[in-house]
Amino acid sequence: MHEVRVGEAETGSGRAGYVVQLGSVAVFHDGMAGRDGRLPEILSDEFAYHRKVPFRAVYLHSLVRTGGGEKMSKSKGTGLDPVVLNQQYGTDAMRFCLASMAAPGTDIVLSDDRLTSARNFANKIWNASRFLFLNLDKFEQSGVSLGELAAPEIRAKAPYAAGGQVALVDQWLFARLAGTIDLVNEALRNYRFHEAAQGVYQFFWGDFCDWYIEWVKPELLGANRERAIAAWRNLFAALDAALRLLHPFMPFITEELWHQLPQREGAKSIALDSFPEGRGDWKNAAAQEQFSLIQEVMIALRTIRADMKLDPRKKVAAEFASADEKARKVIQANLEGIARLAALSELKIGTAGLAQAGGAVRSTSRFDVRIAYVAESIDVAAETTRLRKEIEGLEKAIAGKEKQLGDGTFRSRAPEKIVRGLESTLAEQKIELQKLRTRLEELKTTA
Repeated sequence: MHEVRVGEAETGSGRAGYVVQLGSVAVFHDGMAGRDGRLPEILSDEFAYHRKVPFRAVYLHSLVRTGGGEKMSKSKGTGLDPVVLNQQYGTDAMRFCLASMAAPGTDIVLSDDRLTSARNFANKIWNASRFLFLNLDKFEQSGVSLGELAAPEIRAKAPYAAGGQVALVDQWLFARLAGTIDLVNEALRNYRFHEAAQGVYQFFWGDFCDWYIEWVKPELLGANRERAIAAWRNLFAALDAALRLLHPFMPFITEELWHQLPQREGAKSIALDSFPEGRGDWKNAAAQEQFSLIQEVMIALRTIRADMKLDPRKKVAAEFASADEKARKVIQANLEGIARLAALSELKIGTAGLAQAGGAVRSTSRFDVRIAYVAESIDVAAETTRLRKEIEGLEKAIAGKEKQLGDGTFRSRAPEKIVRGLESTLAEQKIELQKLRTRLEELKTTA
């Protein structure tokens, strides 16, 4: 039997680790193995008795602590029983929770709040899928089958157009999906499981559920049959890709839902299906920028409504103003969806600045939005406090950037792209600051 030697080593790039040598064969193992003394032993045993490399990579996760930050110990009674936790929260939730907190260099604090959040995510996945299939039952009554909307060959051709063009919201969704696929693949290749988990979480709950499904919901059973079919096909294509992205973290719920979709003949499991890969034809920076503007406008309008404590079901009139013609066109083209999701009776679009008097205004460097005060909702003092706080924050941010840009050493050493980005942000913040100061002065006249 050949002599097996295990010793410390370092690569030319400076990576430290172990070398296990059997005769003329030597295998370098990454330095993370040094955190567990048994790994070199396992490597040497496999080489000596089986003459093969047992594994090519080892991932050592962070220390898992209790919700109170204590190290788990049977003798101290601080251990958590994973079987009990799985029964209480579900195995998928447990797996996703651990993966989402597995950031290198930090301990995992396994608390009830985090496990509950992961269970809520599992419920969200299930309920969103259930919503689609319940509404599909109604749509199938019009003579369209699930296979025509969600067969593998149908899903592969998404996104679908209606009226000769792909809707902006569909372009945006698949651009976001393409970015998420790239992010997840890159994160998994580099063992950054927390980044992969958080990326697919943001896509499914935020992009897919909160924005896309809510935007297309009326179209699924609408009178425009061509648009309805396109929306259904795009939904199922995105759902299928999202389930495959989620499967490494939540294998049971994704397996169950995957079998609800039509699959290729002989397909047995989502685990054996291909993992999503980047699609260059889905990437669309312009669509992302345009829909991001719509999101900003709607968030600003919802913030005003919340500050004014308006009944969520009460429709109110609002105004949008921007000197940017492209921005006005984007809002005008998507007026129906904005009005529905922001609960507006109308949204007037103009170029002139919006007066503070008699209403609440939110501003960015690109646009202003305004909702007229409802008499019983006026709170001048609260609005004044909010404006002053925003002004103070902007003044500090502007002062910091001016100091940085005024530093000759920084300008000489920083990449030109960074300097230009700071200058652009500074200009936008100065515009926003001026708007806030003007609104504060106008508000004082109403007090």
